[in-house]
Amino acid sequence: MQINRQFKRDHHLHSPAHVLAEELSVKLDDKKHFGFYLKMALIHDHSLLRRIAGEVLESKSTKKPGALFAYLVKKSKTPDVKGNL
Repeated sequence: MQINRQFKRDHHLHSPAHVLAEELSVKLDDKKHFGFYLKMALIHDHSLLRRIAGEVLESKSTKKPGALFAYLVKKSKTPDVKGNL
């Protein structure tokens, strides 16, 4: 038996960082800031970004989930009083 699989492939998403940036921009309903999410995906750990995006999506009280996401990413990387991340 022959199985034909047809996948719809987007040729603009050519790296894991691009895929994550697309996923974040769609889930956070902020497609016009794709470049911001791409930079975040290139700089930060992907599991950290997915965890923060999950927290943002669970809190439905925000009108701007992209702004909350950016704030939480910045907050997660700021050093504490002792200078540790």
